[in-house]
Amino acid sequence: MSAIPPHVLVVGGSGILAPAVRDVLDRGWTASVVSRSAGRVTAAAPRARAAVADVTVPGALRSALGDARFDLALVYQPFAPAEAWREVADRVAGTLVALLVSAHAAPEGAPAPPLPDGVDGTALVRHLLLGWHAEDSGRTRWHTPEEISKAALDVADHGRSAVLGTVRPWAARPVH
Repeated sequence: MSAIPPHVLVVGGSGILAPAVRDVLDRGWTASVVSRSAGRVTAAAPRARAAVADVTVPGALRSALGDARFDLALVYQPFAPAEAWREVADRVAGTLVALLVSAHAAPEGAPAPPLPDGVDGTALVRHLLLGWHAEDSGRTRWHTPEEISKAALDVADHGRSAVLGTVRPWAARPVH
């Protein structure tokens, strides 16, 4: 009797987390990718299951996911309302990696994470704070989808929250 492979939900999997989706599929796992476009999911990872939804629209995520449950979630939805985060957390029996934009590290007025780090029902919420890469020359840049995906999977694999890159000095943040 063979074990059922983990089912992974990836929000942002047709964009910034597309490399993570490909890695998950290469591990032999099942991936469901939330995107506003099924075509973008197919282009990014043809073997992934597309769940078409705009996470900023109330009820859209619930409708797109039906009664699906997940063993792991990698979630990049910086503009999503609390309802969308709750919808994901309630479906995960395992680790939920919440990707947080650098604004969550702002020295003043940083927003609270959408879900606190720790146990939330059946989900173990872990954060990946997206900082920036500082080069030896002093130049800074945002991280690539490949770097972000690798870091998100590292958080999932090791069960510990992390910061990708640096978040100080704040004045060194890349402009775009």
